[in-house]
Order: sequence, then structure tokens, then C-alpha cells
Amino acid sequence: MPSVRHRRNATLLLTTALAAASLAPATAVADAAPLPGFHHLTSVRYDGTGDDLLTAGLGFEGLRGPLPAPADPDRPTTAELRRQAIWASAGMSAGSGGGLGRLYGANIDRGRPLPGDGRIAGTEYRAVAGRGADSVSFVVQVPDTFDRARPCVVAAPATGLGGVYSMVGTAGAWGLHRGCAVAYTDKGMGPAFDDLHSGTVMAYDGTTGPRTELDDRSAFDAGLTDAERARFDAARPYRVAYKMAHSRTDPQATWGRDVLRSVRLALAVLNRDRASGAPRGGYTAATTTVLATGVSNGGGAAVAAGEDDRTGLVDAVVASEPQMNLAPLNGIRVRQGGRAVPAAGLPLIRYNSLASLLQPCAALTEPSAPGYATLDVPAARRRCAALVGDDPRLITRRDARRAGEDGLPRLAARALVRAGYQPQSGYLQLSHYDPQTPASYAMSYARASVDDALCGYGWARTDDSGTPVPYRRSELAAAFGTSPGRAPAPGTLIDENAPGGPVADSKSRGADGRHDYNLRGERCVYGLAFPQPGATDGRGWAARLAAGLDATRRSGDLHGKPALIVHGRDDTRVPVNHSSRPYLGLNARTQHGTSTVSYVEVTHAHHSDAQTPGLDNRYVPLGYYYQQALDVMWQRLRGRGGELPPSQVVRTVPRGGEPGHAPELTPANVPAIAADPAAGDRVRVVRDTVRVP
Repeated sequence: MPSVRHRRNATLLLTTALAAASLAPATAVADAAPLPGFHHLTSVRYDGTGDDLLTAGLGFEGLRGPLPAPADPDRPTTAELRRQAIWASAGMSAGSGGGLGRLYGANIDRGRPLPGDGRIAGTEYRAVAGRGADSVSFVVQVPDTFDRARPCVVAAPATGLGGVYSMVGTAGAWGLHRGCAVAYTDKGMGPAFDDLHSGTVMAYDGTTGPRTELDDRSAFDAGLTDAERARFDAARPYRVAYKMAHSRTDPQATWGRDVLRSVRLALAVLNRDRASGAPRGGYTAATTTVLATGVSNGGGAAVAAGEDDRTGLVDAVVASEPQMNLAPLNGIRVRQGGRAVPAAGLPLIRYNSLASLLQPCAALTEPSAPGYATLDVPAARRRCAALVGDDPRLITRRDARRAGEDGLPRLAARALVRAGYQPQSGYLQLSHYDPQTPASYAMSYARASVDDALCGYGWARTDDSGTPVPYRRSELAAAFGTSPGRAPAPGTLIDENAPGGPVADSKSRGADGRHDYNLRGERCVYGLAFPQPGATDGRGWAARLAAGLDATRRSGDLHGKPALIVHGRDDTRVPVNHSSRPYLGLNARTQHGTSTVSYVEVTHAHHSDAQTPGLDNRYVPLGYYYQQALDVMWQRLRGRGGELPPSQVVRTVPRGGEPGHAPELTPANVPAIAADPAAGDRVRVVRDTVRVP
């Protein structure tokens, strides 16, 4: 670790190089003093009345209302797009039955509703590192209540494939309420796109326009020449490339770097604009408390930052349901209830591509599950038959003969359990069937171009028949505020190789003309993720995918930093056996048997806090525990909480009742993380084995 003196000198040099700038109230201004490594730096001062950092001027009541519409849907302003993105980040329009907005959320602090309407005055900075497909976007929010005497920065990378504002309503709200600066990044994966038909692309600020006019303000383009574009559009009209899948940069490999960049940006603007009253020597790693935190992909990025930081910039990590590709476990084992789990430590591309093959068939075992009414039962039964063969991960011929045709769905469900999914997650498998997740990650890891159409996949807007059609201008213009990081809504996955011509993947048909959920494409992705010895088809792509995947792996070495991870036991998007459980073991190994990670596994919780009918009565929100975990870590960082609580299972109580009519969640449903959990609830690491009760 560099000396405090060395770090202070580096900060002073940076501060001297940055000229002080006055900020016009509520007006975005290009910063006259560029920061090394960043460009397109702007700043906006929000007065906390007409607009603000936390609610974008909507107040808590506005966050509970409908999506705020722009004055001109074809040409939304930067401020309107920002307002939509912040509204979406809070999620408060979903209602309070599941506790959001009542027991936890942007308007709740330490379990109590906040007074007022939530508006927080302060200054917001936006900046970019890299260019085009290599670009990464950053936002830093500094509230007027920033505590200069005990400065803190909360680094909150985007969740999922979301945009740079996607954590404002969660970690951002939590940090702003404590007078911390909050540093966000889209991790290079945000919702930028290139509509190859119209030539429309997204600028760094979320606005859209012709690629030829945006020039150096474009956050992404597909990297095709004009001639290549013309040929591509003639062969496959109306397609769209999007950044996460088609940037050819494998952005997941640099998540940790990008989170650390966001912290350095925050310290730089603080040293420049908040020097008065700063600690002696300025805002540095030695004087500023830095907490890296995130959810899902953002949780994995926070962990990556903790591992990549070898200079003491980050003080602690809090992650919720982190999506992490782990290094080979090499002897790390996981046991639950005294039994070895069937599989642990698989990367997302492997367990997800396997699940996509199995889920339509396994769904037949859960006729009451959400989404079952839309399941094509005959197609699902045909999928069952197609899974029978020599692959032990699917359904073996021997087992199929014993079970008979009617028993195949049960065998598919068992195959998911063998793959490391929890037995009780069967109810969620259909609602998590999402073949575009493994398809897009395969493209990302392999650094594929849009014109490679890896495994015959593309993206486009479609009509009711599933045929690709042109995007409306308003749909492209709204993408910054409404897209989850994939193709602009209502874009969908396309099966380019369907026998009758390209069609929406959900309507894909096999060679016999019958609907088959695009078995061909899913087998292709699965084959790249699990290449078979001697196979020649796709060998080059499989090697590229493996190399890209290896660049994203996490070792478990947080260099002694404390970390608190919360995860729902029933998670069907990021199964606990492939993420948090084995990571606890890896970390303990790097710490010679004494883990610096405290792991909290929550029963009856999964990857989404959605409270739709069928989920409302069965599951509790993990977000409640994420907010509590932040509070617990904060107490430790501020010297008031001692050690982190031991790793444990928190046993919750579902709301019960009929689907769609569950009673309101109460504190009795969600017991607190225990400072001293019962022996039967403790998670332990014993001789390289993670033992989960």
C-alpha cells in the first residue's frame, strides 16, 4: 500500500491541475477543467426544489406515480431522460404491499419513513472514459449536506445491464441520506445501441440522433463501414446492435476497474470543488471512507473492485445477489444440510445456457407457476423429447426409458437441481426462462460483432407475427430511460435461421414447421459454453468465449477488506451455489481460513423483489436485507458496530394468502440479520468446505 504522504502528494498534484469552476444553478455546463482520463465532463447544480439528485424533481409521491412522459416523445431532453431513469431506479410505483416504500426503499432510512418529499439539493457531474464502443459512463452526485469533516463516497455500479442511474433509488438514496458523495458507473454496458436501418445511435447523455451527426458523442456504434451496413440491412433489415452484446470489448472483464475509476472521479471533483473544509491533505484514500456496493451484476462489480483495489482505495464491500464468475474452486466444496450440493461455482454462461434448454420442459411440473398460461404445452413436451440423449447434464436415454414420456418433465426438473439450482426454485424456472441472457453473454465474452449473428441470433422490433419491422423514432429516443440495457424496448431476440425466415425467438419453429422455442439456437450457445471433446463446429468461437470468460473470473481475494453479501436462497437468476456460497470458501482460503466476508442467506427470497400474483404470497424482498446490510456495514465503518455479524441463514416467513391477495409484509415476516445467530443458523467454512444449514 502506498504511503499516506505519497497519496496526498498525488492528490495535490491533481488538484493543482484542475482550475476551480463555478457551477450555474440547474444548468448543465461543460467543465472548463478536464480531468485526466475523462472527457465530456459536465456539472449541474440542483436546488432541491425544481429538480434534485434523488427524485429528479418528482418527490416521493412522483416516484410512486406513472412514468413521467416527455413533452415531445420523439425528442426527449436530457433532463427528461434522466427523470425517467431515476423514476425507474426507485421502483416505488409497484405498490407497498411487499414492503417497498414502507419498510425499505428510497424514502426509508434505518427502518423509518423520511420526512418531506425526498428532494436532495446538490451538484451532479457526468463524465465519460474511453470512446464509442470502449466508452464507460459515470455520474457523481454530491449533496449539499456532504460531510467534509468525515467524507465518504459510495460507489454504486449499475445493476444488471442497466444504465448509469439504475442505483439512484437504492444505494444512491442510502448514501445521499448520509451526506456521502455517490459515484455511479454503467460498467461499459449501459443501454447504448446502433439501429442499423435508420443509423440512429445514442449519445453519452442519453439523447439520440444520426450516427453521422453525433460523431464523437456516440456511446456506441456497431463498427461497420457504410458498405457493410448497407449489405447487412439489405440482408437483415431493421436489426439493432446493442453495446453489451456487440461492443467487442468484453465489458464484464473491466467491471472492477470501472468502479475504481468512479471513485477516483468522485475524489477529483471533491478536491476541486469542495476544498474548503476538506481534511488536511484533501480527499484521499486515507481521509475518505469508500464503500463499494451493488446488486446482481452491480454486486459482482463491487466485489471486482474490492479484488482489483490493491492500494486501499476501497474500505469495504456490500453486495446483494452478486453475479460473479468464479475462479476454479480447486477443492472448495459446498454442503447444505449435511449433503454435498450437486454442482457449485459454474459461470453464468454455463448454468444459464443449460437452464434455458431445460426450463420449457421442467415448467410442465409446475402448472400453478407464474407464466404457465402462456406456455406452449405441446412445444414444451417436444422439448422434453429433444433433451433425451447421451448428455448427462440433460436427460439420459436410460432415465427416459424408466420414466416414460410423462416422466420427462420431472427428469428435466431434476437436471436443474443437478446443475446447482435449489429444488424449491422449480416454481420460478418458467418465469426465468430467458434465452437472450446466455445468447448475449456468449456474444460479449467471445467479442462477437453484430454481423457475426453468433448462433443465429439478432435483435429487432417485431410485429404481432414476430416479423422484424422498423423502430419508431419515439421508441429509440426513449431507450435511455426505458431500456434495461438490451435492445431498445420493444426490441426482442430474433432467430435469424428459422426455416420460414427470421422471426422473434419466442415464435421460432423447427425444421418440421412446429414451434420449438428455438432449440437449434439454444443448443448452439450451450455447445459454446460446454464444448464437447472432438467437436469441430464452433470450435473457434468456443475458444474465444472461454478466453473472454476467464478474463472475468473472481479469485476471492479482497486483500483483507470486510465484505457483507446478502443472497436469496431461492435465487433462480444467480443461484447461490454458483455465486455467494463458493465465494465465501474462496475468500476464506485467501485469508488462510478466516474469511473477511460475512454471508447472509435469506430463505424465501429470490433475484427479483417483484410482488406479482404468485410471487407476493411466497417470497419476501431481498431489497429489505440489502438496505439492512448497508446499515450494518456503515456502523462498522464509523466505528460504532464492531465486527460484522457471523455468516448465517435468516429464516423468513412468507406473507401467505392467495396469489394476488397476500397480506401486507410486516417486520414479523422479515427478521433482522442477527448479531449472534443460533448455532443451527450459522454458515461456516471448515477445511475448504462451506457448510450451510
